[in-house]
Amino acid sequence: MSKIATLSNSHSRITVTVFAVLFIVLLAACDDFYSDSPPTPDIAQPTPANVREGNPEQNVEIAARDAMAVKLGISADAPRKILLEHATWTNQNPGCYPTPELVLGSGPYLIPGYRILMLHDDVFYEYNTDQGVGTGALCDSTLQLIPAEPVYDIVTTADDAEPDFDTIHVLHSEEDIAEFNSNFSEMATISLNQIEWPEEVLIGGWVNSSPNPEATRAYLSPQGTSILIEVAVPEEFAQDAGNNPSQIWAFVDITEPDSTYEFVLAEYQSKSSREYPSTRQNNTQQLTTSKAPK
Repeated sequence: MSKIATLSNSHSRITVTVFAVLFIVLLAACDDFYSDSPPTPDIAQPTPANVREGNPEQNVEIAARDAMAVKLGISADAPRKILLEHATWTNQNPGCYPTPELVLGSGPYLIPGYRILMLHDDVFYEYNTDQGVGTGALCDSTLQLIPAEPVYDIVTTADDAEPDFDTIHVLHSEEDIAEFNSNFSEMATISLNQIEWPEEVLIGGWVNSSPNPEATRAYLSPQGTSILIEVAVPEEFAQDAGNNPSQIWAFVDITEPDSTYEFVLAEYQSKSSREYPSTRQNNTQQLTTSKAPK
């Protein structure tokens, strides 16, 4: 009897062990099956032979100027830098960066780099490059200029208002203004005169620039997803320019009813040192606004 009992116990232990192993295998399989984590893309780093020495941001500007000089037959000093920012080129967002064939054939990829926006003869040009600035390209597309104007005479701002950089107020009608005055009177009060509906919209918010920043122009973003409003300090205040928050407002010609807006600080501090396209004969100043999407 003891021998039979021993065999029975041994058989039971083997059965339990087998089921335990199967359970672990199935559990691991379920984890893989239900995992929604995509594979980690390779980060393409520039080779030492493909890296320019010196400050990368300066090198980006030099490369963009050289490319524009070749394309347009102009002096490399002629274009004006508008915006320089970090960018990551991927298989989903390749930009116009000339991705190497070796990277293209390896599946998902990440290429840290830069995009720079240049202006020449009122036309915008974008240049994309990797972080080594050894490989880059001038994009074929240009950007649409959008008229922008000041609104000092219709908006009374509050000196003690608290900055809210995450909100941009976009007003399309007199009804929008009435609602704004009701909900945000502690920020600003807007009168209803001198607004040409529906040819223009009123944009308001905050920007980290002082004193008395003014928007110099607006243009469609390279991705076509938003309208960028460029902000600079007037020449007469350039010596006191700082990063204190300022509330600013502007008229921008309407493009689409659902357009979103962002604000960018111009690299230069003086708007008066350059000529800007006139948007209205009876206006001598430029507009104002803030930084953040709607």
